[in-house]
Amino acid sequence: MKLNSRKRMFYLIYLLLLVPGVWCLLPPKFQWKTLDFAWEGQARDSAIKSGAYIPENNMPAGIARWKDRLFITIPRWKKGVPASLNYIYLNSTHSPLLNPYPSWADAFLSSKACCASSNSTVVSTFRVHVDKCGRLWVVDNGVTNMAHDVKQIAPPAIFIFDLKTDKLMHRYTIKDELLRDSSVFTSIVVDITGKECKDAYAYIPDMGSNALIVYSLKDNDAWRVENHYFHFDPHAGVYRVGGIDFYWSDGISSVALGPIKKNCRDLYFHPTSSTKQFAMSTKLLKNKNVPREDIFMGVQVIGNRGPQTQATACDFDLEHNVLFHTLLSKNGVSCWNVDKPFKRDNVPLIISECTALEFPNDIKVDHEGSLWILSNRQSRFLYEAMNFTDVNFRVLSAPVASVIQGTACERTSAVSKAFSFMTRPRCNSECKVNSGTT
Repeated sequence: MKLNSRKRMFYLIYLLLLVPGVWCLLPPKFQWKTLDFAWEGQARDSAIKSGAYIPENNMPAGIARWKDRLFITIPRWKKGVPASLNYIYLNSTHSPLLNPYPSWADAFLSSKACCASSNSTVVSTFRVHVDKCGRLWVVDNGVTNMAHDVKQIAPPAIFIFDLKTDKLMHRYTIKDELLRDSSVFTSIVVDITGKECKDAYAYIPDMGSNALIVYSLKDNDAWRVENHYFHFDPHAGVYRVGGIDFYWSDGISSVALGPIKKNCRDLYFHPTSSTKQFAMSTKLLKNKNVPREDIFMGVQVIGNRGPQTQATACDFDLEHNVLFHTLLSKNGVSCWNVDKPFKRDNVPLIISECTALEFPNDIKVDHEGSLWILSNRQSRFLYEAMNFTDVNFRVLSAPVASVIQGTACERTSAVSKAFSFMTRPRCNSECKVNSGTT
C-alpha cells in the first residue's frame, strides 16, 4: 500500500526519533598545544631560566566569561606556573596569550616563593564564578606543587574582584576550624536572591574532605556543612579517559543553583566519583544553626544518570531550566531539563567527541545565554605524558538554545524535534581509539 505524502513525512519522523545519536560539536573557539603568557619585556626568558615558567606544567582547569573577557584558571599542580588566575579577550587569536589577573605584579609567583605577592594574589584555584553584579568570585587553595610536594603559600581564602575596576573588593580567609588536612576546594557558585549585591551566599565544595563551605558576604562569616551524600560512590571510582585507566575517590566537586523559589533555590550537586544526582534547598544551607538532622534529611536523591557518567563540573541555565554536566568517560556533555522527570531518556549525552572533548573539565553558562566548555586531557597530564606537538587544551562555545535544540532538554513538539534532528550532524559517542591527534 502506498503512503500519501503526509503519512510518509510522519513515518520518517517516527523512524528518526528511534535512532540514537550524539551531536557533533562546532570547532573550538580557542585551543593551545601549550599555554603561554603575555610577558613583559625579557621576563619570559628569565622565568624559564629560573624555573618559574615551565610550559609543559601549565594545564587550564576552569573558565568563566564576563563581557569581552574569558577567565582561565591554572591550578598549581606542578612547578613552573607563573599565574593561576588569568584572562583572554574573546576577540583574540585562536591560541591567545594569557594575561595574569588582576596584574602581573599580583598574580606572579616564582618557583621559590615563600608567600603571596600581595593581598590580591591567587595562589591556586580551579573554577571561578562571575555573579550578576559584575564580580568575580575565586576560592584559593593557597598551595603549590599539588601533584608532588605540596607547599602552603597562603591560607585558603575567598576573593571577590570588581570586574569593572579589576580591583579586589574583599578577601575572606577560611577559618581553620572549617578545614581538614585533606581539604581541596574545587569550585564556587554564588547565590543572590534579593536585590542587594551584598546579600550573597557562596557555596564551595570541599572535594577532599566531603563537605560544603557556605559563606555569607553580608555577615562575613562561613560555616561547614557535612552530609553522607557528599561522599564518593566506590562503585563509580574507575575511569578510562584518553586511553588511561585510573581510580578516583573524589567527593562533591561542583554545584549549581536552580531557579529562585520563595527566596530560596535548589542547590544541585554530585560527587565526582558518582553517577547520581542530588539536590537540597538553600534554605537549609543559609541557616548556620540548622539542626544536623535537618541537613541529614534535607538531601533529595534525584536519580542516576547511568553507567560511566561521572562528572567533573555542572552549571545551570535559568532561561531554559537545564542542568549541564561534563562527563569524563563519555568525552562529552549531558543535560537535564528539570521540568521533566529524571530518567535516562531525559538526561541525554548531547555533545561528544573523542579528541576535542577528551577530559571535559569545566562548563559554564554565561549571562548572555552561551555555553562554554573547557577540555584539558588531565589524565595524560597527571598520569602519563602529553604530546605537546598536539593540541591539548580547548575551549568550545555555542548558544544554549542551539546546543539543546532537538534534544530531550528542549521544550518542543515531536515534529519540531524530528526536523531539528534531520538538520544536525551526528557522531559516534564511543571512543574506541584515543590517539591524541589534533
